[in-house]
Amino acid sequence: MSPDICAVFWKEWKEILLQRTAGGGGLRPLFVVGVIGILIPLRMGPQRYFGLQPILMLTIVALASISAVVADAFAGERERHTLETLLASRLPDRAILFGKILACLAYGWLISLVTIVLGVVTVNVANWTGHILLYRDTATWLALLLAPPLLGGAVASAGVLVSLRAATVRSAQQTLALATVIIFLGISFGFGALPESLRSWLTRIALDWSAVELTLAATAVVLAVDLLLVLAAVARFQRSKLVLD
Repeated sequence: MSPDICAVFWKEWKEILLQRTAGGGGLRPLFVVGVIGILIPLRMGPQRYFGLQPILMLTIVALASISAVVADAFAGERERHTLETLLASRLPDRAILFGKILACLAYGWLISLVTIVLGVVTVNVANWTGHILLYRDTATWLALLLAPPLLGGAVASAGVLVSLRAATVRSAQQTLALATVIIFLGISFGFGALPESLRSWLTRIALDWSAVELTLAATAVVLAVDLLLVLAAVARFQRSKLVLD
């Protein structure tokens, strides 16, 4: 990571932490971590906790945490009248863009990792049998390690892309919320709208491929989406057009 990206990263990271702690906002992530990292593992027990459902919850934690801060990336600077100062600096365009994306991604990923560690510790303390209980199969480990950062990268890139042109943080948040609903509905009802041949092909893949192969295939798809979103953000980042009247 270049020094310029690091400088933007640390600037954005400090602003995220300050915003989260201002007005009691820092208690919300702690509440989520406490519920998903302690209460839910206690109720689920080791057999259910070390499965797919908790991984989905941990991924949602990362995505929700990123969504809570990414709308502020550029729209917040615009509202605070600090965007002009940032753009007038000698920092390269990509350093500003990548530094903000990475800071938002790191925030969500960190909360997800803390929740994972807390959940594993909680399950082991509550069900101690003389040996450490952990996730066992390779596919679960891959999903656990790759899903939060890869899907989080998509949310961070898309959020920054929206924030680049949003006049206010509220409008950026509303756009992101609407996009989330559309994507959720598309995933929920889109499969049934596919041609029969394509549905049969996807069903055969789901039945014939191993869990590791399916996880790696999903990783490749999400990685491609991440790349497209980052390229779109790079193409849209134009200093002369970022300051709105």
